[in-house]
Amino acid sequence: MKQNTKFSLGLLVIWCLLFSCTRPPQQIIETPQVVSEFGNTRDFTVIRMEGEFGVASGFFVDQDKIATNIHVAAYPGVIFARSFDQKTIWRVEGITGYDVKNDLVILKVSGKGVSFPLADSDTVKIGDIIMAAGYPDGKYRTTKGTIRGIRGTDKWLQMRVRISPGNSGSPVINSKGQVIGIVSAIEAPYSYAIPSNTLKALLVQPGPTEPLVQWRKREPIRAAVYASHGISKIRTNRYEEAIANFDKAIELNIEKADAYYNRGLAKFRLGDLESTQGNTEEARRLYETGIEDSTQAIKLIPEDVFAYHNRAGGRFRLAQSETDIAKAQQYYQDAIDDWTQVIKLNSELADPYNNRGIAKVHFGEFKADQRDISAAQELYVAAIQDCTQAIHLNPENPDPYINRGYAQFRLGKTKADQGDTADAQALYRVAVQNCTQAIQLNPENAVVYGNRGVARAVLGNNAGAIEDFDAAIRLNPEDAEYYYERGLAKEVLGQKEAAKADFEKAKELDPHVGQ
Repeated sequence: MKQNTKFSLGLLVIWCLLFSCTRPPQQIIETPQVVSEFGNTRDFTVIRMEGEFGVASGFFVDQDKIATNIHVAAYPGVIFARSFDQKTIWRVEGITGYDVKNDLVILKVSGKGVSFPLADSDTVKIGDIIMAAGYPDGKYRTTKGTIRGIRGTDKWLQMRVRISPGNSGSPVINSKGQVIGIVSAIEAPYSYAIPSNTLKALLVQPGPTEPLVQWRKREPIRAAVYASHGISKIRTNRYEEAIANFDKAIELNIEKADAYYNRGLAKFRLGDLESTQGNTEEARRLYETGIEDSTQAIKLIPEDVFAYHNRAGGRFRLAQSETDIAKAQQYYQDAIDDWTQVIKLNSELADPYNNRGIAKVHFGEFKADQRDISAAQELYVAAIQDCTQAIHLNPENPDPYINRGYAQFRLGKTKADQGDTADAQALYRVAVQNCTQAIQLNPENAVVYGNRGVARAVLGNNAGAIEDFDAAIRLNPEDAEYYYERGLAKEVLGQKEAAKADFEKAKELDPHVGQ
């Protein structure tokens, strides 16, 4: 019986740009207006930013100044700002202020616009209704949502609001029509906004206008471009190129947390590829250095949920490949600790519960092998609870059903070994039920058929077990265990020749199967 160890890893910290091959138009037109979704019409301007990066967003904070993200303005080439009604285009002349740590820049533009009022972001509360206005996918859209949390280190606003590429630099507006934040990044399922008070602090320290070309030569600005390129490479599975881009970003700005985070992610994914190709040592090296990158991201932003999440995934992978039992157990414990921290920071994400459950079962298996049955049972029960919570948060994902069934089966085995047949049989039956639920959600997963087959066989339903192993072999004909288990079931039913053929096929695929 197997777990589904494909856990969620690698939520990209992505900038909300829209990449496009379309070049910005050159003609000049006039006058802006935008309609608030909170019931009042205002002559405030939500700007469509256009340049080599594609499309992003921005808004006026003074009659000739626009706020947006550094990762928007950092790209080479001319930048234009276009009004909501398409009647005015402003050309960006230079930079009057910027904040690298908060991905924020103030652009000086030709012509004038109407500025948004800025609220006091320190008054924002969790649960507040907000609206993001910008140009996702290149088209103007407003989207309502709520404030989910406020990050303690830098007061960034965590939001439950639908954000898409093109929303970089979008104003986040409260019910009074005031700006409380500026959209900057997505870490699904949440989006993040720079607080308006950070913008206010930048506005009260105006400097001389610096030409765009000169500003872009600054090392932190060049780092932003390299990091953005790295993200694009990850999204197209070009991990080595992504790592090279993040290397350059970090070389130029050693405090760029998202570059460490995403470089670690690229290393984990490249390590997975190396592992599937049998390059175990290279995979381990990539996992280890990916963990170091995740740790550095955590040092820079201690409340980075997904840096903990990804580091846990790296530690889990090391545990799976570790031959030293003590080290493997420590890796599992470290992964459990990291996922526990993720849950403390955000208890609404389903994947960390499922993943922590997987790690607990593996840890429990070590304890069972060491005859520490009490500790093993405690870990199995905790794993069942974690998978149950994952199902509660996301009932459409088949993985926690598979893993809960596996944990129930393992707990049942320990009960059987202790002579508690009734409890063991009850646990095997609920394991079958969990597998059936997973199959209903995804009928193309070989693991879940194999697992249900094993549980059915233990319950004495060998005919049903053979049907399940048939399905598992159809989906994955190269897995020796399915042939071996099917052979055992056929043997019990007296199908000697068919059982012998399955055993021979299993040995052909894996000489060590059944040992």
